[in-house]
Amino acid sequence: MKYKKKYERSKRIIGILITVIVLLITFIIFNYLRGHIFLDNKVFVRKVNKQVEMAENYHNAAQKLELKSAYGDNDAFHPKVLNFNEKWNGYKYWMVFSPYPRGNDGKENPHIKVSNDLIHWTEPDGFENPLEGRPSNYRMGVNYNSDPHLVYNYDTDTLECYYRYVNDSNDKVIIYRKITKDGVNWSKKEEIISARRSRKDYLSPAIIYEDGIYKMWSVDTDRKVKYMESVDGYKYSNERTINLKYQLSTLKNWHLDVIHTDKGYEMIVVAYTSWEDRLSMNLYYFKSKDNINYGEGITILRPSINSWDNKGIYRSSLMYEDGIYYVFYSAMSRKMERGVGIAYGKEINNLKGLNLKEEK
Repeated sequence: MKYKKKYERSKRIIGILITVIVLLITFIIFNYLRGHIFLDNKVFVRKVNKQVEMAENYHNAAQKLELKSAYGDNDAFHPKVLNFNEKWNGYKYWMVFSPYPRGNDGKENPHIKVSNDLIHWTEPDGFENPLEGRPSNYRMGVNYNSDPHLVYNYDTDTLECYYRYVNDSNDKVIIYRKITKDGVNWSKKEEIISARRSRKDYLSPAIIYEDGIYKMWSVDTDRKVKYMESVDGYKYSNERTINLKYQLSTLKNWHLDVIHTDKGYEMIVVAYTSWEDRLSMNLYYFKSKDNINYGEGITILRPSINSWDNKGIYRSSLMYEDGIYYVFYSAMSRKMERGVGIAYGKEINNLKGLNLKEEK
C-alpha cells in the first residue's frame, strides 16, 4: 500500500512535468511560428508598399531640375518652356519661371533659363537674372510679381515675357511684358492689360501667337477660364468663358497652360476643391478642336508618395515635340520645398517621370 501511494504520487508528478513540457514546447513553437509569420508579413507589406510606390511614382520625375535662381535657391515655380525647331540665339529651349522659396513672394520674379537638352539649364550668355526685380513698393502678400509666361512672335522674331503684377494696396492687377530679339537685351516693361483685382483677375496668363493674333487664356476671380484675343498685343477683346468639365464637379480652376497642335487646343490645369487644398492639387488635361467645346478633363499627374513632389502639383508647362509630350510641372513637397520636374510620353494620359540619374 505504501509503495502504491508513492507510485501514484510519482505518476502525478510525471504527468504534471509532461504537461508543463508539452505546454512549454507548444509555447515555443507558437512564438517561433508567430515571429516568422509576423516577420514575413512585414516583409510582404513592405514589398507591396514598394510596388505601389513605384507604380504611383512612375509618372512623376524622380528628381527636380537644377534651376538655381539669382537668390541661390532651387525652388523654381510656375514654368513655361518654348521649343524651337532650330536654335534661337544659340538655344533650342527657353524657359521662364519664378523662384518661390518657402512661399517668399519677394523672390517671385521672372527668371530666364536656356537649354539644348532639356536637362541642363543655364542663363543665356551675357544675361543675368532676374529679368525683372522685386517691385519697389513690395509688401509680402500685397504688392508682388507672379505668374510669368513666354511667347514667341515669329512675325517679328522676338521672344516676349509676360508676368502678372499684383498691387492690392490699390486694388489693381497688371500684366506686364518685356521683349527681346536676342534673349540678352530686353525692353523696358510695358503694361499690356490691367483691372481692379476685386472685380477681375488674370491668373496664370497662357498666351500663344498664331496667324497674327495673340490668344490669351487666364483664370478670373470666379475661377472660370476666360479667353481673349488681340491683334496688336495691347488691346484684348471679345472675352468669353471656356467651360471645363471635371469628373469631380466641385473642382475649381487655378493655374493653366495652353498649346495648339495638330490635335487641337490642348490645355493643362491644376484645380482644387477647397481653398485649403490648393497646395495639394492634381494636374488635369483638356482638349478642343475649336477652342470652344472642351472634352471632359482627365487626371494626368498626381503628387508622388514620398518624393520631392509629394505635397501637390502647381502650374505646369506643356510642350509637344516629335510626337512626344513633355510636361514641365512645378510641385511642392510636404517640407514646403518647391521645384520643377519633367514627365513625358507619347500619350498624355500615360506619362513617365524623368530620372536624371538614368540620363547621365
